Amino acid sequence: MAMLAPFQPATPAMIVGHGSDDEPLPLELGEPFALLGGDRLGPDGIPFRVMHEHQPEFLAWVRRRCAAMLAAERPWFGGGSLILGGVPGAGRTHAARWLARVAGVPHAVLNLTDPVIAANIAASGEIGEAMGASPVTIAMATARCANPVVTVLGADRVGDDVLAGFQAMVDPARCRRWREDRLGIDVDLGEVTWILQRDLQRAVPSWVAPDADAIALRTIPSGTDHVLALSICLEAMGDIGVDPRRGTCSWDQISEHLPRHSYQSAKSLYADMIDALRGCLRPTDRRSDPEPF
Repeated sequence: MAMLAPFQPATPAMIVGHGSDDEPLPLELGEPFALLGGDRLGPDGIPFRVMHEHQPEFLAWVRRRCAAMLAAERPWFGGGSLILGGVPGAGRTHAARWLARVAGVPHAVLNLTDPVIAANIAASGEIGEAMGASPVTIAMATARCANPVVTVLGADRVGDDVLAGFQAMVDPARCRRWREDRLGIDVDLGEVTWILQRDLQRAVPSWVAPDADAIALRTIPSGTDHVLALSICLEAMGDIGVDPRRGTCSWDQISEHLPRHSYQSAKSLYADMIDALRGCLRPTDRRSDPEPF
């Protein structure tokens, strides 16, 4: 009697690219892209892996979004829009990157202050640089994933023309057919999680993302004896290609290479963590005994 293979639930997917004719779409955007993270929604899977106990408001937001996706029977991660404030160095980009990693989706950065990106989004046509596609579309196409996490920089610093173009990307009524002018196609951004960074001194205009949640990150803990340091260490390992499961570097070894001072920003802790990991991986300088004369 043939043995039945164990049941594996299908990964949901969707078409993100829509053209005006039957020609194949660029970047294979006409093919189904996966909607990921459903296997990690519960019970408390993604919030547990995020490891941001020092940021209870952010962690509570992640829990609410996971619960909302489960309640709506949408088995993938979707965070909608979040305006993420906080003091400089609070780790806003790290929080978004780490959330994407534990949810199993790609992370992209959309910098609205970049003149090429700003002109592309505003559809001003006033620049000569050729831009094939937005960073969001590229991230989706590269990972074959329709629900990336996107960090948005500069929404609190650019003009209304750029913000009006960006609003079309996040507006639930229009984001399903966002126009990629450079590619000449429409892209469905309806499952993207948008995390808009803002400084405490500036605000993102309320009309840009009126349905967005808003929280502010707290200052990072002092020292390195906390889970933030661990999550930054794991992020750094992934960035330089170190598999933590192989035990190449122990935490004691990494700690020995870290400077003995308090950190004011997650960015500086990340930079020192990269240096510490490289120090651990550097071969020991074993000098041979001098040869006799």
